[in-house]
Amino acid sequence: MCGIVGGISLKGSYDFTAEIGRMNTVIAHRGPDSDGIYLNEQGTVCFGHRRLAILDLSELGHQPMQIGDYVICYNGEVYNYVELRTELEAEGVFFKSHTDTEVILQAYIHWGEESINKLNGMWAFAIYDPTKQEVFCSRDRFGIKPFYYAELGNRFYFASEIKAFLQIDGWESTLNESRAYDFLSKSLVSHTSETMLNGVYELRGGCNLRVNLQQGTHNHWKYYQFEALKQKSVQTEAQYIQHFNELFRDAVRIALRSDVKVGSALSGGLDSSSIVAIVNEQLRAVDEANKQECVSAVYTAQDKGIDESAYIDLLAKEKQVKVHKTHPSWEHLMDNLDKLVWHQDEPFSTLSIYAQYTVFEEAARNKLIVMLDGQGADEILAGYESFYEGYFKELLATRPMAFFPAFGRYAIKHKKYPFGKLFEKFIPVQKQPIWFQTTFLNKVQPYRRNKKNTVRGMSEDYLEHFGLHSLLKFEDRNSMAFSVESRVPFLDYRVVEAALTMPTFMKIKTGIRKFVLREAFRNILPHAIYARYDKLGFPTPQERWSKENSEKVTSMLFESIKGLPDIFEQGVFLNASSLLKQGDKNFVFLAWRIILFARWVKLFKVKIKFD
Repeated sequence: MCGIVGGISLKGSYDFTAEIGRMNTVIAHRGPDSDGIYLNEQGTVCFGHRRLAILDLSELGHQPMQIGDYVICYNGEVYNYVELRTELEAEGVFFKSHTDTEVILQAYIHWGEESINKLNGMWAFAIYDPTKQEVFCSRDRFGIKPFYYAELGNRFYFASEIKAFLQIDGWESTLNESRAYDFLSKSLVSHTSETMLNGVYELRGGCNLRVNLQQGTHNHWKYYQFEALKQKSVQTEAQYIQHFNELFRDAVRIALRSDVKVGSALSGGLDSSSIVAIVNEQLRAVDEANKQECVSAVYTAQDKGIDESAYIDLLAKEKQVKVHKTHPSWEHLMDNLDKLVWHQDEPFSTLSIYAQYTVFEEAARNKLIVMLDGQGADEILAGYESFYEGYFKELLATRPMAFFPAFGRYAIKHKKYPFGKLFEKFIPVQKQPIWFQTTFLNKVQPYRRNKKNTVRGMSEDYLEHFGLHSLLKFEDRNSMAFSVESRVPFLDYRVVEAALTMPTFMKIKTGIRKFVLREAFRNILPHAIYARYDKLGFPTPQERWSKENSEKVTSMLFESIKGLPDIFEQGVFLNASSLLKQGDKNFVFLAWRIILFARWVKLFKVKIKFD
């Protein structure tokens, strides 16, 4: 896991070294082990790299890496590099190192751009190909590792983090008001190729990008299409479960490949517990179970509604796993708030991001350089409550007589969920926020979500457009803030494709979500975890903290609104103190959204122009 930056001149030579040096320095947290800069003879291509050594810790893994005239700067992990290396060696390719970086570059030299389809893992890289006079860039299928780009004059830049662009000579950060509106009104972030800064774009998951040095142009295209995935021929329920079991075990197995210490994030939920249980089983097979360590965020009795200690302790005791516990607190949050906003690159909407931040902080404290996490399971296995919307619509459209029995089973299994909330999804109500200045509203073009009405369609939407990209961004920034690599085996493309092409009844059955996952690993999970139907994510006592510190939060909110007069109506939150003292959930979330946005504007020196 590393950080990459680069500059490419689209017309003539340019001395990039000072800029790339500064860009490299500002993302040093992504790679504290070494750094390097490459500049070609023509002065048209400059790559910068920060290395976090994971595979082959020797100098042979240094980047940018050059083989002949080809050069790569790469961030990520390709887990099947062992198998690809064997395949390339059989075709006469010689290797100097034991890194996946060299495998990727040799694969490109040997197979060209089609080599992307052979990779299994997470990546964002740029390859300078002097034979074609181009720079070829790629991002993994689901956007696990970040890649941003921007153009300034006749220069094209890319980077792992947006903050690197602030180091470019002549750069000015200006607000993308439409994406800012999406965030402030609906908590949306990383949902399009645009970012909250004008001129900075995100190369989306499953996309490649090419910069043509001769023509001075660049273009991007999607190489991975969900539409191409076809449902397999009819299988029995037992066959689906067995197939998923085998695939996911193998995904975890290759995700454990590392030359440094590996741990797991353990929340006590079904997803992370499944990973921990599988790792435990695989380590026991080689008599190394004593090496297994996990990190969990826990809370005191006053926050028992969000504390998952009972499940964490249950699994830890049964599997004899060492668990490091971190205790998110208001005081620690206040001490780290600006640092957290700075690392995240763009504002975030809830303090759950802070809880995850403390997990990676604790991981680094215990020298767990690689962490396995359960991100992606909800998106591919219908883990969110919102999937019932697609499930019931699917039934009404295809099997209307099955709707009422299915809804009855839902009601029995999920008594705590208000029915009204579910029916709201069938009759959505559009509400226009009243706290914005009219001049601001007149400038925005809000994101229009094209919702799909099937469970698979919703999964594809979560994976490609809405949801997962933001969660992966939060995880990447939180982990890399502490120079920790986070791996997500549920997003092994084999697992994703198997899940997407399964029939709906393998994901939601008798009112139970993630059915296939539960059944695949029920024999290695404690029954209490297997039978969990609630979902907490990375919760914090956000409402309690805001209520107990209402004066401080109110002050922060008013200061934020005052500092953004072009966006907010001054005076619409006169009852803020009262709402915060009550711990009003909706208002607490809104208040923090505004506070975090204002902090981001200040830290990133964002100018707001409505010319």
